[in-house]
Amino acid sequence: MKTAYRRHNREQGAIAIVLGLTLVILFAMGGLVLDLGHLYIAKAELQNGADSAALGGAVELNESAAGIDNAQAQAIAVAQKNRYDFSTPLTLTAADISFGPGPDGPWSSGASARTNPQGQTFIRVDTGSKTFATYLMGIAGIASTSTSGVAVAGRFVNDVTPIGVCAVDPANKTAKYTYAATGMTELVEFGFRRGVTYNLFGLNPLGGSSDPYLINPVDAPPGACNASHSSANSTAPFMCTGSSAVISSGSGKVYTNTGLSATKIASALNSRFDVYGGASVCDPVTAPPDTNIKEYPCKGSGAPCVASAANSPPTGWMEPGAANLPSQQSVSLNAAKKPNYQLPSAGAVPVPSATFAQFAGYGVLWSYGPAYQSNGATPAKAGTPFTVTNANANATMYNTAAMTYFDTASYPASAGAGFPAGTPPSPYNQTSGPTFQAPSASHPGQRNRRILNVVLVDCRTAPVGPASCGAMDAVGIGKFFMTMKADFSGGARLDVEFTGLIEPVPNSEIKLYK
Repeated sequence: MKTAYRRHNREQGAIAIVLGLTLVILFAMGGLVLDLGHLYIAKAELQNGADSAALGGAVELNESAAGIDNAQAQAIAVAQKNRYDFSTPLTLTAADISFGPGPDGPWSSGASARTNPQGQTFIRVDTGSKTFATYLMGIAGIASTSTSGVAVAGRFVNDVTPIGVCAVDPANKTAKYTYAATGMTELVEFGFRRGVTYNLFGLNPLGGSSDPYLINPVDAPPGACNASHSSANSTAPFMCTGSSAVISSGSGKVYTNTGLSATKIASALNSRFDVYGGASVCDPVTAPPDTNIKEYPCKGSGAPCVASAANSPPTGWMEPGAANLPSQQSVSLNAAKKPNYQLPSAGAVPVPSATFAQFAGYGVLWSYGPAYQSNGATPAKAGTPFTVTNANANATMYNTAAMTYFDTASYPASAGAGFPAGTPPSPYNQTSGPTFQAPSASHPGQRNRRILNVVLVDCRTAPVGPASCGAMDAVGIGKFFMTMKADFSGGARLDVEFTGLIEPVPNSEIKLYK
C-alpha cells in the first residue's frame, strides 16, 4: 500500500511539471499569434501610409526646386492623415523623404535634389522603424518587435514639350497628295507638310482657337487637375528641357491651359539658342543650347522679317536668281492668302492646291529637312525624301505657277560630320558655312535641341472644363524645329518647321514601384 501511494505522489508531481511546461508553450504560441498579428497589421498600416505619401508627393514633381519642396510637403501632409498601431498618426520629416531619377535611385535628400531638380521625378518615402511592445511574447523573453514601410513612386518623363496645337486635319493621321505633272506623292500628316514653317499662333480657323495651349505636364485625365500645374511658372522648367510626363501613347486625354504667350515660356524655349538670364528659369547644364543656333528668318522690311547685321537671312538656298526669296515667316498669312486649313467637317482635307499660300508667302522651307513622298502603303507612311531637284520639277509644289524653288548649287549636298548615315542634307545639319552658328564656348551644345515634340490636339471640340484645366483629345505628337527664337513681346510668334510625327511615345503615368 505504501509503495503504491508513493508511486502515485510521484506521478502527480510529473503531471504538474508537464502541465507547467505546456502552459508556457501555449502562452508562447498564443503570444506568437497575437503579437505577430499585431505586427502584421502595423506593417500594413505603415506600408499604406508610405504608399499614399509617395503617390501624393510624386504628383508635385515637375523638375523644379519648387516641385521638390511641394512634393516633400505633400508627402508629409498625406502621411499625417494615416494611422498605425490603430491610432498613432504617421509623422514624417524631411529626412524620411528622398528623390531620384528612377525607381532604383540613386537617392538624394530634398536639399540636394533642390539644387539639381531636373530629372528628379521619383520620390522615396521611408517611415523608419517603429517599435511595439509585445503582449504575451514577453514570457519567451521577447519584449518588443519592430517594422517599417518603404515606398517609391514616380514617373519617367518623355521628350514631349508641354505645348498643344490644333491638328490641321485631326481625322486623318496620314494622307498623300499626288502631283499630276510628275506622279510623285507628298506625305501629309494630320494636315501638316514636312519642310514647311508654321507660326503656331496662326493656325486658324481651327475650332475657334488660334493660340497654342500649355499642356499640364503633371496631371492627366481621368485623374484630378491641379490648375497650378499647368501655369506658366510650373510648365517653364519642362519647357527648358522639352519634357513632360502625361502622354502615354501619343493619344488620349490631356489637360490644357491658355497662356502660352507668357514671357517666361518664350525665355525657356529660347535656351535652345543659347539665351539665358532675365525671365529664363533654364540653365545651360540641364538645358543646353543646340549645336547650331543659327536662325533662319524670312526676308523683308517688316516684322518678323526685319534683318539685322547679327541676324541676316541665310536663306540663299531658296533664292534662285536672287528674286523669289519668301518674304513672310510661316504659312499663316492674311485672310486672302491663308492656306485652306479646313477641317474635314468644313471642307476638303487640306492638300497642296490653289488655296495654299504662294511661294513668296511661305517663309523658310526645308531648313531642317525636306518634304517626304508617300511610301504607297495604306495608310500612307514616309517613303523617300524629296530632293531639291524633285521639288523644282514639281512645278506646283509651293505655287500654282511653274517656278524653281531651290538653288541646287546653294542647298547642301550632304549632312555634316557626326550626323547619322542617311540623314537627308539640310542647312541645319551643317557644321560650318553661312547656315551654321556655334553656341558660346562655355555652353557645349546638344544636337537637335531646337526640336520641340508638340502635342497635337483635336480642336473640333472645345476644351471641356475650366480654362486652366480644359480636357482635350490628343491625336498624336508632332516634331517641330524652331527656325527662329520665340517672340511673345508683340504679336506672339513661335515659328517652327514640321518634320514628322513621333512614334511611339513612352509610357509615363505615376506608379508605385516598391
